Amino acid sequence: HIFVLSLRGFLQMEVGSSMDGSSDVLDQTCGCKGIRTCLLCEGRKAAGKNEQGTVKTLMRYMFCNKCQKAWRHIEGSAHHTEEMDFPGVLVVEDFITEEEEADIVAVIEASEWKMSQSGRKKQDFGPKVNFKKKKLKLGGFTGLPKFSASLLDRMKSHDLLRDFTPVEQCHLDYDPSRGSAIDPHFDDFWLWGERLVTVNLLADSVLSMSCEGKDAVVVTTQQTSNCEHSKPLDSFSNAFNLSSPGSDIVLSASAECNDRTGIQEADSNILKYCDVEVAIPMPRRSLIVLYGDARHNWLHAIHREDIISRRIAVTLRELSSEFGAEGAQGQAGKELIDIALSFNGSAIS
Repeated sequence: HIFVLSLRGFLQMEVGSSMDGSSDVLDQTCGCKGIRTCLLCEGRKAAGKNEQGTVKTLMRYMFCNKCQKAWRHIEGSAHHTEEMDFPGVLVVEDFITEEEEADIVAVIEASEWKMSQSGRKKQDFGPKVNFKKKKLKLGGFTGLPKFSASLLDRMKSHDLLRDFTPVEQCHLDYDPSRGSAIDPHFDDFWLWGERLVTVNLLADSVLSMSCEGKDAVVVTTQQTSNCEHSKPLDSFSNAFNLSSPGSDIVLSASAECNDRTGIQEADSNILKYCDVEVAIPMPRRSLIVLYGDARHNWLHAIHREDIISRRIAVTLRELSSEFGAEGAQGQAGKELIDIALSFNGSAIS
């Protein structure tokens, strides 16, 4: 199974995550700009589109939340896998119940969705930000939505999130009928802090991590047909083709690992970070946190092929140290926190 994707979104994205609503008429105007496309606009843009860049193949590994490693089958072997360390990811399955999910989705659907790029729709609860000029203003920000208060309380029961204080919340709606996706990107580092937190609603999906680094990564070979923890995710991985030996992906990329001599030599367990993609399973109703290495060194994306039914992501972000009590923007940070934690917000129009 081969995926053909575009990596030209490798530049750092300036807007936070967003979400799209589901049923659309295909002639509806989309929110795509520049090189970004979706199924609503690709027919119109096809005539003037000039694909550029070289072809690059990435070795796709599957992340295991229990052992904090990424693994893949060795092609041609039924009893060996490769493993690499992959720190900086927390996945909490069944973070909310089915009933809670239904209640949250009902509240979200009561607000208007705005069209966004790459086939997504979004709802924003946060300040207006110009990331290029590093300026922000409150605009119509009136706080996080009311339902987030109980979510935050539950998040704080996990050690990693005990001091997590979000000041921005974004709802993104992904739908296969629109070809929804989001290109590889970093969330902004000037405004947003160490942890990116998402609650995944309505459908399973996959978060794909890639890296531009050319340092070598050592892969350990194990005599096992699978990660020992993978059995509960077998049906999940099969649905997204994550664990089969032939699931490497081919990408059309304007930038590549220029000094690479091949994906992996047969007699070596050394490959470069830029040759790897790590697929993080995101079960329905789970909580996903990126921090540390995964936040700062790995770009994250959601490929069109990994949206198999409508999905809503609820993403919360905290402030960077610059907006902390001791930071240069400490007063602005305090004001944002006070407004956010009123939990009296409505989506910004």
